[in-house]
Amino acid sequence: MVYDSSTEHTHKHLVCWRSALAGLAISIITFAGVLALSMAFGGIGLDDGASAKNAGIFAGVSIIVALVLATFVGGYYSSRISRRVVDVVGVMQGLLVGALFLIIVLCQTMSGLGTIGKVAGSALGASVAVAGAGAAAATQSPLVEDIVTDNMGDLKLKSDAKDVVRGVASRLIRGDQESAKNYLAYQAGISPQEADQKIAAAKAKMDQAMEETRKAAATTLKAVGWSLFVGIVLAMIGSVLGGMLGAVCNKRCQLDSPDYRRKV
Repeated sequence: MVYDSSTEHTHKHLVCWRSALAGLAISIITFAGVLALSMAFGGIGLDDGASAKNAGIFAGVSIIVALVLATFVGGYYSSRISRRVVDVVGVMQGLLVGALFLIIVLCQTMSGLGTIGKVAGSALGASVAVAGAGAAAATQSPLVEDIVTDNMGDLKLKSDAKDVVRGVASRLIRGDQESAKNYLAYQAGISPQEADQKIAAAKAKMDQAMEETRKAAATTLKAVGWSLFVGIVLAMIGSVLGGMLGAVCNKRCQLDSPDYRRKV
């Protein structure tokens, strides 16, 4: 078939916003459908005894695949109904759909990224001296209480055990190891040397726990960052290919052309 330029739909602008919004709607529906299908297959895998690690990998891959398919279909649909016949213009139309779709997806995921960032910030700052309400809040941590309680053993204390644990924990979090030693020695009626051994052991475990938390937070941030970057790049590539394919199909036969209507 020879393409007739008289059938080309003219636009006042390089991109068609109405077609872009239509492609965006198709992208959202496609994304939701692929995710729903992935959840169904993921549930089947969990029923078969899949490990948590494999389930996490499957979920990450499913999201990336859903992003690519959604932007490809949305870009193709937008370019097709806008009746673009130039490859480059079709690419621009697809990029617009992909950008709009990713903006919506990123707005939905920002809250999750913000939560991870707060966890990482808390972990990275946990080894620094904390004052006032920050120290008081940290002493309520079950991890801190368990570490201090385990190292106190069966000591006979003058005050309530919970109060002593919080007193020792708050001094350790502030970095005042000498005060924690003297406080424990007074409460347990033991020598400063014996109290120093218990405090040192508790401090070492707390530092180790904080280091593990920092590493876990850093690993999570890196995984989320790289996954997000790869997802964005692949999604934009999908939108480019979809828009280009739509333009090529329009050049061969537009949806509202007589030849197309005869085919259908």
